[in-house]
Amino acid sequence: MDMQFLLFQLSVIAIVRLSYVKGELGNIVETCCMAGTDWAQQDSRCDNYPSVVSKVEDTDQQACRLILEVCCVKAKQNAQCEKGKQDGQAQLGSCVVRVTEMGTEDYKECCQCCRLGGMTRAMGMECQPPKIGIPCDITFMECCTGIINPGGGEGHSYTNRSTDIADIDECTVFSPEQLCSQICINTIGSYRCTCRQGYSLARDGRTCYLTSSVVATCEENNPCNQDCVDTDSGPKCLCHNGFQLTKDRVTCEDIDECRMGKAKCGPSEVCVNTVGNYTCQPGNQVTCPTGFVYDSTSRRCVLRRTSTDCSAGYGFNTVSGICEDIDECIVQQHNCSSPNEVCENNAGSYGCVCSEGFYQNPRSRNCEDIDECARRMDQCTSSQRCENTIGSYACRRLVGCGTGYTLDEETQECKDQNECELGIHDCVAGYSCVNLQGSFRCVAVTCPQGQRFSQTTKQCESVICPRGLRADSYGMCTDIDECEKTPCESFQRCVNTYGSYQCINLINCRPGFEVGPSGDTCVDIDECQRGTHDCKAGQECSNRPGSFVCACPQGYRHDPSGQCADINECLFGSVCPLNSRCVNTQGSYACECSDGLQKVGSYCEDIDECQNSNLCQHRCVNIVGSYHCMCNPGYSLAADQRTCIDIDECQEYSSRGRLCGGDCINELGSYRCSCPEGWRLLGNGRSCQDINECEEGLSKCQGPDTTCFNTRGSYKCPVVECPSGFVRTPLGPRQNSVRCKRISFTCRQDDQECLNAPLSLSYNFLTFPTNVKIPTDLFSMSGPQTTEKNFNWILEVVSARPLQAGVQPANRSFFELTSKISNAVVSLRDRISGPQDIELKLTMEITDRYSGYKGTAISSIFLYVTSEDIM
Repeated sequence: MDMQFLLFQLSVIAIVRLSYVKGELGNIVETCCMAGTDWAQQDSRCDNYPSVVSKVEDTDQQACRLILEVCCVKAKQNAQCEKGKQDGQAQLGSCVVRVTEMGTEDYKECCQCCRLGGMTRAMGMECQPPKIGIPCDITFMECCTGIINPGGGEGHSYTNRSTDIADIDECTVFSPEQLCSQICINTIGSYRCTCRQGYSLARDGRTCYLTSSVVATCEENNPCNQDCVDTDSGPKCLCHNGFQLTKDRVTCEDIDECRMGKAKCGPSEVCVNTVGNYTCQPGNQVTCPTGFVYDSTSRRCVLRRTSTDCSAGYGFNTVSGICEDIDECIVQQHNCSSPNEVCENNAGSYGCVCSEGFYQNPRSRNCEDIDECARRMDQCTSSQRCENTIGSYACRRLVGCGTGYTLDEETQECKDQNECELGIHDCVAGYSCVNLQGSFRCVAVTCPQGQRFSQTTKQCESVICPRGLRADSYGMCTDIDECEKTPCESFQRCVNTYGSYQCINLINCRPGFEVGPSGDTCVDIDECQRGTHDCKAGQECSNRPGSFVCACPQGYRHDPSGQCADINECLFGSVCPLNSRCVNTQGSYACECSDGLQKVGSYCEDIDECQNSNLCQHRCVNIVGSYHCMCNPGYSLAADQRTCIDIDECQEYSSRGRLCGGDCINELGSYRCSCPEGWRLLGNGRSCQDINECEEGLSKCQGPDTTCFNTRGSYKCPVVECPSGFVRTPLGPRQNSVRCKRISFTCRQDDQECLNAPLSLSYNFLTFPTNVKIPTDLFSMSGPQTTEKNFNWILEVVSARPLQAGVQPANRSFFELTSKISNAVVSLRDRISGPQDIELKLTMEITDRYSGYKGTAISSIFLYVTSEDIM
């Protein structure tokens, strides 16, 4: 039966149905289908109905014609299938069919499937449908169970009371999922398949596939070959131990532990891979030259690597001793996680490639669907249109003639398409193509008795059957009943088995015994002499009444697997004297002195390595079994544990604080401290003290107006010349300020210079190191304590001169002026970098509330910011 043609015709009916909004198509289907069923019994073709259908309006004739032809084809198919079931049940011939009749392919399918069901029942096997499809599965079950009603038609059976036809509920006759992959719904004379929410029905009419908008679960849609787990993106397949996922990510394949070097067999064993595991079998131990190791994969000695470091993408095989490529795709060490992307292994690395039907977008780098239709990459014919699908495409017919027919452009009639002549059939080797109306049939090549068609040579070849089997008339190997030739002894009975036979003794002997020559007594079986024992290599077989034992040589014992394993005598107490170690050997052991000891008689004594004066550079200390080297103070032991290297204390202790207040100078075995110019080293040999050049008379300040001012590590010689009308006063107790006092406070009314002159001038000198902590008060200035005067304070930066490149000059924002009536304080607001010289000017304006007299007092503040402080 051409199911694709049937589904196509029914889809046309469904499309036509949408145009009838008045609900009249139901009457048309019943009338036209009955006409098609009647016509099937009158003519060999369904597409040549001679006239219009009566009782159907002209506007409905086109839809009626489609329905008529479909029901006619269905009736012929049902009739041929029913005849095939009858002949198959009667075992008539070999289901020979007349190729000139329509629906003959259904006859042969139902005939052969019925014969297959009858053979299954005759052999006493369980009736399980072959899942080939409809109608074969239904026919198989009817003939296998014996419930078959000739003439009932597909999907029907005769009742016991009369010749009325009763519908068969195929959904209950067959077990779940035999007809439909999800939901089976019975219909009159047939059934149909539907799917659960989130799934769509495939073109075969029975399989449900997951739609892209629903996440499947393992329970609903398990695609996995072994284990399945649910994830947010759908089912994920996992494999049992000893298996790994293939590239399709659903099928599990066996891991060859022997080839991949994952087996843990002994040096005298040979690794044999099994499905999901491996075994270690006895074998000849391979001895390689010094520096070489045996490679079980290549079965040869290869150079042993001196290092386990391998290039990127390779791993060191501890068994073979060589670097082997890591299959990142198998061990899941790749990042190919994008949709429609798969991992592809290569030598030393891997690549992420897009699945078939996808390409990598050069901008997004994502795998996107290839529109084969837009790119003209499809193979659709001129009578088909291309529809793009995710990862592929589909070819849809433009004109609805149905499968197996071609539209004649001149007559606009559908003509049969000879698939055999056009070479578009799918008959494989061993079958010949026979054209049918709207279809074709593949007829198997018939071979002579004892021969079968070979798919390799494409010829009939003699069937070579295994021992105990012989070829039948169909070229199939069947069992030979050897018992017909009475091959057993007189005291035995013959039991035929598939491919062989068994001789069963008439008397029963215990295991390990057999019937003696007389046939009436049981005698012991010497398994050792016959070689029927299962002793492993290296074991000695000893016969026992009814059994045997496998003994191990001295120094060996049986392990849990039954192999003879070496006894490690070193694990059983102190078998060797003091200061020696036990070394196990095959079948025995040996005692060796520990490192650093030598054997003297039967004892191990210490070796004084320090007698060799060349072992250590400084001092050698002997210890039991070894020695160690020591260094003099100020030195440390080098990596070779023999030579001594100087300790650079200046560098070694730089992170723990400063060893020296000034500069640290390393020396062999020690260090020393030195101070920069302007500083002197104290008695502790580490700290530096500032030299006060002014007090010690070391300055070069000269002149009556020159003042010596000491700074950290140096000094300054500021020159202060009092203006006219002012006189210099002595230095204060701190020796850091000079004051110019006004001589007279009496002025003429027209002498503006005298009236505007300051009341007093002071020159103040301060020094501090770079980046001193803030806030810090630098200078304070006070006026007379009275309520009759008003005070106004002004702070200016006269100059800022960095003494070194990269030092930021100070500005007004670095200082803060705080005033309270007659008192003002200058403080640091920001850290100042040194070295640099800064001059500030602080002006105090005094106004008398009653007379309006105004006077000023000016203090010049000289700041000498030095470099980093020295301890």
